[in-house]
Amino acid sequence: MVAVAGNLLRATEPADPGDLRLDGAALAGVAPAYVDEVLEPEFFDALRAREVLYRTYAPDADDPVWVFVGYFDRQREGSQVHSPRHCYPGSGWNIERETRWPVPWGTGELRALVVHNGLERRIVCYWYQTRDRVVADEVGLKLALAGRAVRRRPQDVAFASISTSFASDVAEAQRRVEPYAQTVHTEIERLFQERDESDPGRQ
Repeated sequence: MVAVAGNLLRATEPADPGDLRLDGAALAGVAPAYVDEVLEPEFFDALRAREVLYRTYAPDADDPVWVFVGYFDRQREGSQVHSPRHCYPGSGWNIERETRWPVPWGTGELRALVVHNGLERRIVCYWYQTRDRVVADEVGLKLALAGRAVRRRPQDVAFASISTSFASDVAEAQRRVEPYAQTVHTEIERLFQERDESDPGRQ
């Protein structure tokens, strides 16, 4: 079933959905101080996202929060959303455990990883967000986008990852991350809506 969905996504090419304008994301409500980060060229080339937002919030705190959002305009070979379950181990981090959280904005779940690299531990929550839903995992994403593909609708998706470091209290780290997740979800939803209202033919 998943293989069929993947083939359908690659074979169906709707019109260009346009930019999401991640640079207009207003996330200052969770923490006024942030630093825009620059991805390494090799990582950006491998990611092949159309747009990327990558920031460190509360950069002077002992445990800052990292916000990453990538916008993928279509799902084709070489530019499909990458899972943190693969990216972190590929960058030298070990997955200590996986869990799920209730979403802070309603019903549903987010995936979360506890990772370490020998020097630091982090908690990473992530999700995939389309124009009409939030999906917790890669299988659900393929099925959701396949449904749009058969209707000849754009298959664009935003991937969001919020992470923070911690020493021992993972529950406190989760509480630190959740307001960011709430705000990022709301902003992605707003950006999708604003763009589609400006050009209803792209929906």
